[in-house]
Amino acid sequence: MKQLIKQAVITLARFGNSKQVVLLKVETINNGIIIGAFLNGEFLISNESIKLNNTPLEKIISTKQTYTYPGTIVKSIPFPIYQDSRSDFSCVCLPLLNEENQVIGIVILTQKIGISLSSERLHVVNLLRPLIAAIIETNVTMIELLAERENLLQLSTIDSLTSLYTRRYFETRLQEEFTKVSRHGGVFSLLLIDIDHFKQINDTCGYKEGNRVLQEVAQILTNSIRKEIDIPCRYNGKQFGILLPYTDVDGAYILAERIRRGCEQHLFTTQQGIPFKVTLSIGVAHNIDIAHHEELNDNDHIVVESAPVTEVSKEEVIYRVDVMLNAAKQAGHNQVMVWW
Repeated sequence: MKQLIKQAVITLARFGNSKQVVLLKVETINNGIIIGAFLNGEFLISNESIKLNNTPLEKIISTKQTYTYPGTIVKSIPFPIYQDSRSDFSCVCLPLLNEENQVIGIVILTQKIGISLSSERLHVVNLLRPLIAAIIETNVTMIELLAERENLLQLSTIDSLTSLYTRRYFETRLQEEFTKVSRHGGVFSLLLIDIDHFKQINDTCGYKEGNRVLQEVAQILTNSIRKEIDIPCRYNGKQFGILLPYTDVDGAYILAERIRRGCEQHLFTTQQGIPFKVTLSIGVAHNIDIAHHEELNDNDHIVVESAPVTEVSKEEVIYRVDVMLNAAKQAGHNQVMVWW
């Protein structure tokens, strides 16, 4: 059991990007036991009892929701409080539910003040919560736990061939980004990327070589984007998508050209060392419409004024990027086409 708890808190620290993690077992609404902690690189089992009444953890148990509170140190362990303790960290508190939807444990992840847990990392941590709950409630073997965790993460977020995100995860993040800019304003862009004449590569070189091309193109994308900001995915077979938060269409076009040129200049070879060329067609769109108005000034010259309109639907952005990708292919491939 100790090894299971150790693996649980270390995994939470890794995916939660946290140096301090506490795993607490809920005994009653008023009492809990700290069954494991990962503090600055060291794993500890304290089995320390701790009072939960009149603390934020009472609310976590009653609402079964995740909340973030100011942090303090209680019995050498990071702990959430209602009042600002002027500490340099906060506590993200996540309930662990059993099959009867009862809170049987709570995970506490610390974050430095001013640095919040990204939606991407929070999504992965949430995927782990049922497995952590299973550790508390049952005697799952380490092998079963690791296998289930890895399978869940792989199936839910990561494409096994390219190590990019899956389309399902990509679409979830796209919806989150669209919701954010709809509420608060902002801009994002999409790239849709297609490997030119990929069927010919498979037919000529075989599917293993085709898979290697997919992997190498995926690496080109990974090396071109902003880490932990942009979201690259394997969109559909030989197609890739990239979500670019905080990026207007001009910035998206620059990135698309960098990717296109990077692939064009990359040395692809067969397993026998025979070189061959791979090119990309790329469509670009963003969530902003530009409305143009023409007027005559005092000198009878035409003046063009433009005003941004941000009410473009998510479905419309996807439609536009797909149209631009098809335009790039119809124009001769190895091109970038943009819906300005």
